[in-house]
Amino acid sequence: MTRVVVAASAVYGHFAPMRSIAADLVGRGHQVTVLTGSVYRDEVRGTGATFAAVDGAADFVFEEKAADPERLALPVGPAQLDWDVRNIFLQSVPGQHSALQRVLADADEEPVVLLAETGFAGALPVMLGAPGRRPDAVVGIGVLPLTISSVDTAPFGMGLPPDYSKEGRARNRELNAAMRTQVLGGAQRLFAGILADLGCPGRPPFFMDAPLSEADAFLQLSVEELSYRRTDLPEHVHFIGRLPEDPGTGARLPQWWADVLGAERVVVVTQGTLANLDLGRLIEPALEALADEQVLVVAATGTDREVRGVPANARVARFIPFELLLPHTDLLITNGGFGGVQQALAHGVPMVLAGQSEDKLESNVRVAATGAAVNLGTDNPSPMDIRKAVDSVLSESGYRQNAARLRADYAALDALDVIDTTIRRLMSRTA
Repeated sequence: MTRVVVAASAVYGHFAPMRSIAADLVGRGHQVTVLTGSVYRDEVRGTGATFAAVDGAADFVFEEKAADPERLALPVGPAQLDWDVRNIFLQSVPGQHSALQRVLADADEEPVVLLAETGFAGALPVMLGAPGRRPDAVVGIGVLPLTISSVDTAPFGMGLPPDYSKEGRARNRELNAAMRTQVLGGAQRLFAGILADLGCPGRPPFFMDAPLSEADAFLQLSVEELSYRRTDLPEHVHFIGRLPEDPGTGARLPQWWADVLGAERVVVVTQGTLANLDLGRLIEPALEALADEQVLVVAATGTDREVRGVPANARVARFIPFELLLPHTDLLITNGGFGGVQQALAHGVPMVLAGQSEDKLESNVRVAATGAAVNLGTDNPSPMDIRKAVDSVLSESGYRQNAARLRADYAALDALDVIDTTIRRLMSRTA
């Protein structure tokens, strides 16, 4: 039995996969503590793991952060990314660090493996020389599109495809330097100041590289194609596919579920779990766009807000278990959260993507580059643009063929087995 600390920032999209990993590790006989925001205390208890709360500014409610007027006044893209990095992730480092030190102290002399998702930077202080106990092994878990800098790609957050040419690599070097010193220069200085206050000597690495570069192993929850192929990828970074989904046993299906089973073509539209304050951004335009098409449109709203203008060929529900819906889906229209697009690709479902906020700007460009999706490049697509994109994806076989190819890539990987094997391998080195 190995003592494992599973650490996640208090953001649901970061916490949810780590909760699944924790539950699996408990089932494999590991002694697991989950370190995260107190808002997830009850969810952690359901895994059989021990719960530990982060301290201070790290213990926040993400919905309140996301609705901050200062944040909402910023344009999506690099400006909003900078705000999120500073106010959500970097300000959490001291509270994550102190809580992690407390959990490590409770372990006495027993070896501890830390599993930290990309956004949890609370282990970096001791990894970079601050006083305190360092975990005996650190495994990073990539829950975002891969963030590490590369000569082959533009920086994470710019939403640009890779360019491997001589000219493209010159572009990439220039943009990576600008991201570190200008676009996110203030965030990098904040990071350096936080680490200095915690006793770290020297100049720290770029904060978006550090969770990957400083880990003993980094396991990215995706297939390599979604991160672009990089000639300078560190050897300790591995792509492990996606986590298995709940089979949906006992899930409550809508009364009209038989319509899904009987339809010749099913198009699903969703704005995700958080970006659903205004259903006029994607769901309502999609319903309007497809009102006269020979398809059944299924809208999953994630909210109790009323959907306006529901046509006869549409069905609407607040929640539908996607693990049951996607096997019957011909096309997904989505704003493009990284977990959601991977779930669709694991089922071989092509997509139309319309999202620019959080990780979506980066995620959607990467998915479109695989040939399995059309990226509309906006948060507010018109019905006409949606209809044209849907017609293209449904009529051109390449989109579904590329999605099927990626489905096979996912099927060949077992993320949970790789995580467990990595933990045991690293701990065998410390024995």
